[in-house]
Amino acid sequence: MTNKIILSIQSAVIHGAVGNNAAMPIYQYLHQPAESVDTVQLAAHPGFGTNTLSVTPAAELGALLADYGKLDIFSQLGAIQTGYFGNHSQISPVARFIAASRQANEPVIYLLDPVLGDAGRLYVDGSILDAMRADLLPHADIITPNQFELTLLAETAIKNETDAVLAARQLITGRLRVVFATGIATASSQICDILVSSETEQIMTADKRPNGVSGSGDVLSAFFLNAILSGQNLAQAAHTANTKTAEIISKADTALTMPVLRHIWEYSATKQS
Repeated sequence: MTNKIILSIQSAVIHGAVGNNAAMPIYQYLHQPAESVDTVQLAAHPGFGTNTLSVTPAAELGALLADYGKLDIFSQLGAIQTGYFGNHSQISPVARFIAASRQANEPVIYLLDPVLGDAGRLYVDGSILDAMRADLLPHADIITPNQFELTLLAETAIKNETDAVLAARQLITGRLRVVFATGIATASSQICDILVSSETEQIMTADKRPNGVSGSGDVLSAFFLNAILSGQNLAQAAHTANTKTAEIISKADTALTMPVLRHIWEYSATKQS
């Protein structure tokens, strides 16, 4: 456990567990100090058939972050993570906030979860990808893309774990030191999460599920960032995140339901009995 704060800049939903509604319960469960600001609000994941997307205006998002930077608690900021953005204009104020946070509180870890699409389909406007690549990727210490997102960022085809490792190494330049890629198809028709850094390479393989579970990447990023901030080395942090996320995924009833709270409640009940 650490007393350093994580600021989570992601989506929010009324129902379900994606974005901040997936990450924040994990942080509370881990006794990790964490605070959040919402980039968008939805009734639920669009897979439920919801249509309304309320996007926090870029100027409002920037003003909120600027005000946060004036608080005494800002001096305890240890990490920032970003996820889904609703408009490319939101990215510039977030990038400025990351730079200002580092100037005031070096070192601040920045984890970029490039929530762009999956299974070959881009589900945000292409301008968000362009802005993310130009303005956020240069600030990132860690990125946690899925296979499709790694393809987009590295601009190279990925068919298996070998391709994914090569794509990750292509991206590890400048500040970026860790690529933790998830949901990578393997040559043996399994699926794996892959940790790549300049010092290490770790492939964690599992049997394929019929479908991924929405929110699983948000949960994995939260476990991984907490583990890093708590002092675990990269290999330990990746193993922790992979294992803990798999435990929660195994309890999912549908591809749209990441049962974060149910897992926490069941775990707590087991410890008390």
